[in-house]
Amino acid sequence: MIIDASVILAAFFPDEQQAEAQAVIGDYAAGRIALVAPSLLVYEVTNAIWQATRRGRITNEQAEAIMQAFEGIAILLEPVAWQPMMSLARQFGRSAYDAAYLALAQEKREPLVTGDLRLYNAVAPHLPWVQWIGDYRT
Repeated sequence: MIIDASVILAAFFPDEQQAEAQAVIGDYAAGRIALVAPSLLVYEVTNAIWQATRRGRITNEQAEAIMQAFEGIAILLEPVAWQPMMSLARQFGRSAYDAAYLALAQEKREPLVTGDLRLYNAVAPHLPWVQWIGDYRT
């Protein structure tokens, strides 16, 4: 299963999909599923945690704890070639970042689970393997 940064962030921050995001991480920790993401996952999660710190949503200590917990999850990170990213970004009018997750899922023939509603709404009617985190069941 491919996951994007929104799933990781939902697991750590109170959110409508926090329980489902935590279930994904729990299933991974228990060995029931495998998780893979593009290598940009680290940058996206780090940036979101930094922004939350900057805005006063969390403390520096909380940011460090979240990042250490994220690192401990040890999700397999893989590079993604630019060609499929560019093609998918063009096709769906999405960022290269979103397209990286789509391209990896397409290449691996695995579902992409996302908590990014704009991404989901843009591609789900065309890519049935893109799944909404709120629909995740163990």
